[in-house]
Amino acid sequence: MRFDIDKQTIRDLELFPERRNDKSILSVYNKTETVGGREFLYKVFSSPVSNRELLENRKNEINFFVNNACSITFNSGQLDFIEYYFRNQKAPLRPNFIDAAADKVKNLFKENNDYYTITQGISHIIRLFGKLKVFINEARMVNVPETLNHDFERVISFISSKSLNSILAQSGALSFSQINNLDYLLRYKVKNEFREVVDVVYKIDVLQTLAGLMKNEDFTLPEYLAGENTGFEVSNAFHPLLSSPVSNSFSFTHGSNLCFITGPNMSGKSTFLKTMGLMVYLAHLGFPVPAKRLSLSLFDGLYTTINLPDNLNLGYSHFYSEVKRVKDLVVKIDTDKRHFIIFDELFRGTNVKDAYDASLIIMSALAKIQNNLFFISTHILEVAENIENKESILFRCFESELVDKTPVYDFRIKNGISKERVGLSIIKNEDIIEILEKIVSKQKQ
Repeated sequence: MRFDIDKQTIRDLELFPERRNDKSILSVYNKTETVGGREFLYKVFSSPVSNRELLENRKNEINFFVNNACSITFNSGQLDFIEYYFRNQKAPLRPNFIDAAADKVKNLFKENNDYYTITQGISHIIRLFGKLKVFINEARMVNVPETLNHDFERVISFISSKSLNSILAQSGALSFSQINNLDYLLRYKVKNEFREVVDVVYKIDVLQTLAGLMKNEDFTLPEYLAGENTGFEVSNAFHPLLSSPVSNSFSFTHGSNLCFITGPNMSGKSTFLKTMGLMVYLAHLGFPVPAKRLSLSLFDGLYTTINLPDNLNLGYSHFYSEVKRVKDLVVKIDTDKRHFIIFDELFRGTNVKDAYDASLIIMSALAKIQNNLFFISTHILEVAENIENKESILFRCFESELVDKTPVYDFRIKNGISKERVGLSIIKNEDIIEILEKIVSKQKQ
């Protein structure tokens, strides 16, 4: 089943780098040993799904490498050369003795780069096949997940074919006739089957990488809730791009569907909202998440509005961009589907009175919509006092403590509504008022 996400959410959550050296969530997971593994990871990372069976299978495959000692060490240069060989545009060598002899003789008199690529590529492939055979035989000594075992079956069936098995069994160098026969076989006759085997290698690279995250970092695999009620509960979740992250726990209790978050600037609201969005996205990949525990229902889509830009090309002010964004997301909401929706600082682009009225109307309505879960943060504390449907709303906040007139934050979410207004304190600490007063005084002189 499809899982919907849009460009705004992808940017908000920093899932992919927008520029070459940007930090991104993908970079946290992109620790594969091979280029092909990196490409395979990117393909999976870009394809969230709501298919429970697929996600559970992926979890089982990752857990296999977490719980068992068997692993395979890849030679990145070897796999890169095999890929280069496979994509070689030169026509496959002809599988007969005369042409094989002619190819060999011509290369002896004048070295041919294509012939070198073919011979070296085949040599690397044979070594890889031998390594795969040993690894799979060891892996099968323990309980292998069904889907992973299916991949292993395809590899062993290919390697054990009559045309390959006899060559793999010998220890000496290949004859020129065997080289031509193998090249014709791998790059023409069984090209698609060979491609599938190499892709299994890249898949194993990715699975071992994800298992390594669980072994070496505080990552865990998500649990998927069954039943009609929409649920979400996370323990000790943290943002993986921060050097010293603070973890937080949160759950939507039975009957609640909207979390109303307040707190001063820089207290951790936006980071928390990004972390919650990441939990949902990564769970719909079947990937390990940066948390001690995560259990959630499967959703049909994830949408965030955290760093919404003005759309000057269309003549939109920031406020109108916010209104359009809210409308676009409200249209997507369907009582037959589950969506996870985050708004950070709703209607910040207009005056306080309009922002208050609009926030109150929107949030009161969203609190009535079941099966969908909402996070909304705001600076307008008065909304909390007058909002309707409070029985389905959780009030959470981030706070600070003034130490020597300077706000200190612990970045931990708490129950309740924050009454703090530390903006003026920050302005005073930067001596802005004193600087302005000196300018005015100087003008009077």
